[in-house]
Amino acid sequence: MLQRAIGLGINPERICHISGGADPEIFKVRNKHECRRRLGLLDDTPILAFSSLNSHLDLEIVFKSLVLIAQKYPSIKLIMTGQVKESIKRLAQEYCVNKYVIFTGFLPLEELSWHLGCADIFLLPFANTPYNIGRWPNKMGDYLCLGRPTVSNPVGDIKLLFEQHKVGCVAEWDPQDFTEKILFLLENPRASNDFGQNARKVALTEYNWGKITQKLGDFYYKVL
Repeated sequence: MLQRAIGLGINPERICHISGGADPEIFKVRNKHECRRRLGLLDDTPILAFSSLNSHLDLEIVFKSLVLIAQKYPSIKLIMTGQVKESIKRLAQEYCVNKYVIFTGFLPLEELSWHLGCADIFLLPFANTPYNIGRWPNKMGDYLCLGRPTVSNPVGDIKLLFEQHKVGCVAEWDPQDFTEKILFLLENPRASNDFGQNARKVALTEYNWGKITQKLGDFYYKVL
């Protein structure tokens, strides 16, 4: 969106690029094994997570990837939070992956981090559409806070985040490549841990809501 504004002829000095933020005080890093014991999930199960309140978008690539991942890891699970529409559940059935998906339904805020804390990897499918180019997915702020790596696609502000801060892997909009990035993180715990630590650090610094609001206030004073 920054480049779009500049392309429309707006003076760069009068542009303040503000992304969505993160609240690391609410979303604390949870011990993965403790989270799994709390929810009755096995420690040796590979677990992915996708978080949303009620807008579960671009999920076809995730379900296609689950088909491929399950060939190597038949115990794979995907935790999907929020109020999922019946169309999404039907899509999971069409791809025969519904047995791998844990639909949690709506979760109170205090429970959300416990469920997401079970995950090895967070997923953010992000198709190259005008809608995605022009928005910041709020789930990304939660993912950063929880200190896990994310697999996403290089679109809009998400592309910039991953380029600057190394918080996970970006994939082409292709199920095979999306799968390969997930498998890389599952099979390389050191790299996965490094990405997760970077994510938490970014949540505390660059994307902390307190710092973002300070940046906006400083910009107002500068322009005035």
